[in-house]
Amino acid sequence: MDFHDVLTLRAGHGARAVLEKQGLNPGQIGAMAGAAGGPKWLILSALDQYLFSDWLHRDGAAQPVDLVGSSIGAWRFAAACHRNNPAAAIARLETAYLDQFYSAKPDRDEISATVRAILDTFLTDEVRDGILGHPRFRLHVLTVRSRALTRSEARAALMFGSGLGALGNAVSRHSLRWFFERVVFSRTPGGLHWADTHLGAHGVELNAANVRDAVYASGNVPLVMRGVVDPAGAPPGVYRDGGIVDYHIDQPLLSADAPAPLVLMPHYDERLVPGWFDKSLPWRRPRHAANTLLIGPGPALRDRLVDRKVPDRKDFYRYAGKDDARLAAWQQAIDAGRLMRDAFIEFAASDEPARYVKPL
Repeated sequence: MDFHDVLTLRAGHGARAVLEKQGLNPGQIGAMAGAAGGPKWLILSALDQYLFSDWLHRDGAAQPVDLVGSSIGAWRFAAACHRNNPAAAIARLETAYLDQFYSAKPDRDEISATVRAILDTFLTDEVRDGILGHPRFRLHVLTVRSRALTRSEARAALMFGSGLGALGNAVSRHSLRWFFERVVFSRTPGGLHWADTHLGAHGVELNAANVRDAVYASGNVPLVMRGVVDPAGAPPGVYRDGGIVDYHIDQPLLSADAPAPLVLMPHYDERLVPGWFDKSLPWRRPRHAANTLLIGPGPALRDRLVDRKVPDRKDFYRYAGKDDARLAAWQQAIDAGRLMRDAFIEFAASDEPARYVKPL
């Protein structure tokens, strides 16, 4: 099976130029982007483990790498900050993520408690220590601070406010600023480059007092879970899923003259969707991902998945009362992800990687 059938390979024009001139090596990676998407991440687990425990350290690479994640992307990258064994930390997240079960009709409190338990399982003292002091990996956790009606936990008000945000977003992403403000929790606030600061780019220092709340807030789905109120050191308010504004992270992140110019994005899709409300808008395409190299599952890999699809949150409804079938489908995606890892190894070692890459 050829690696270019197993993988979807896409790159912005800047990333493609780097590949054409220099090939691909770990010293070129200045940032990584981790998309929101819930269970979809499971197909990336094996690749993540390889990247953070092996490939990113090859050829003497020692440059700082900014890890920018929203929702489950932030969780993946938090685990990857383990100083001594990132692969084991990511595997622990995988195991904890598989071990989630709900009643027939779970409410927000039940879901919130279950997700908190997953967080507490993988966010060990060693992982927190790495988040706050890793010598290379600098975590940036994307969240949104709710505004107007979306600050409410009353279902009707939150649903109405989110609906207005979706309608406004269909006309222009600029309108999201009336409903959600991007807030970034970072070890190094202000170090990233954003193309749409009108949606907010407020930086808050990650520290021992707020790291748990920040990572939890980043994956806090409105109407499904309860928001995080007033995280330490952040502007007062209710904080929710960073994927609302930055679903797949369509951002430059790095400066134009960055010495390590590539944004590597291990991804579960072939499309880069700017915000959560853009999922159903085929005309909403990436505009700021010139330096992004996207590595996603290709057609040969999807053939190995149940219904040719990666897992998603709808699986909890699709397999209601059939947890064994859901877990079997999820495990099938994890197993397929090992082929994705092996295909990436071949791609990275190829003489002319640019020839296999399509425009993003």
